[in-house]
Amino acid sequence: MELFFRLFCLILIGICFTWLLRIVLFRTGLIFLVKKWWRNLQDCFHVYQSLRIPEFNESSQRNLLYWKVSAYLSSLSSLEDSDFTNLVTGKKPNDILLRLDSNQTVVDEFLGARLLWTNEENGSRNFVLKIRRADKRRILRPYLQHIHALTADEIEHNKGDLRLFMNSKFNNQSHTRWKSIQFNHPSTFESISMEPDLKEKVKSDLESFLKSKQYYHKLGRVWKRSYLLYGPSGTGKSSFVAAMANFLSYDVYDIDLFKVSDESDLKLLLLQTTSKSIIVVEDLDRFLIEKSPALSLSALLNFMDGILTSCCAEERMMVFTVNCKEQVDPAILRPGRIDVHIHFPLCDFSAFKNLAINYLGVKDH
Repeated sequence: MELFFRLFCLILIGICFTWLLRIVLFRTGLIFLVKKWWRNLQDCFHVYQSLRIPEFNESSQRNLLYWKVSAYLSSLSSLEDSDFTNLVTGKKPNDILLRLDSNQTVVDEFLGARLLWTNEENGSRNFVLKIRRADKRRILRPYLQHIHALTADEIEHNKGDLRLFMNSKFNNQSHTRWKSIQFNHPSTFESISMEPDLKEKVKSDLESFLKSKQYYHKLGRVWKRSYLLYGPSGTGKSSFVAAMANFLSYDVYDIDLFKVSDESDLKLLLLQTTSKSIIVVEDLDRFLIEKSPALSLSALLNFMDGILTSCCAEERMMVFTVNCKEQVDPAILRPGRIDVHIHFPLCDFSAFKNLAINYLGVKDH
């Protein structure tokens, strides 16, 4: 009984000692709570103004400031003190980065002013800056310039990283939006199996496109080019698209037409693409055969070369893949909508030799 009593006393002393440490420690103790209460009390005597920075601007195009703020907030040391943060890997597997969770707030200080950033996700993604009205005129412009200066190098550095965008529905929304991952496909024109003369013609065509901005504008045409890749499954059409992206250093937007809700959704997706990109529609013939009620042939034709495309598809490549060209409506294939047709046949001897070189290192046998 005496042993039990001593054990109980030791446990009680341990608990008391733990609570004493919690009170003494700055972050979790009494001092921290008092500072938090005092800060909340001060906030009651100040008028705050909220400024929203949306992911997309009023034209439904990507807002560069949103991505600068995202990069800036990820660099804040105070992010570690936020209520909830996400741990993600960076460009290298050993890089561990902090990301603000949805609807969470992080605090920043600049020129003696206190600023609060909230990652707001309610159907759309926004960063909300909460700033005292008395400080706004004094520090807002210098603060935004400060963010721009700190993130300029990182934004410029990330331009070399290609992205693959896919359209998906989020939170039971009626419309889809883009979700991206890093594009690391290893395919190049040197590695793909294609007749050498045709490969050189394609590379020459792409190089000519990159230099033809003034020529297109002189003709009164939007600076874009369309490719049709046709042939049986497994003949290298997707690898060819990846080789194009690596050759041009363009991002890839892969549109799944079966996930598109209606014509306005398709237009919105087009608006949200960026220049220097390849817009890919795979298995177009399968979509036309199944005749999805969400999209008509007219909507698809407008997507390919309608007035919206003419206004918002500058410096873009459009690539459509089909298994059987004969099943595609002639209105889609007419010159102007499709500029280049490339046939991907089953493996011939030229392709076989290329495969033998790539896989076996055999040039002559």
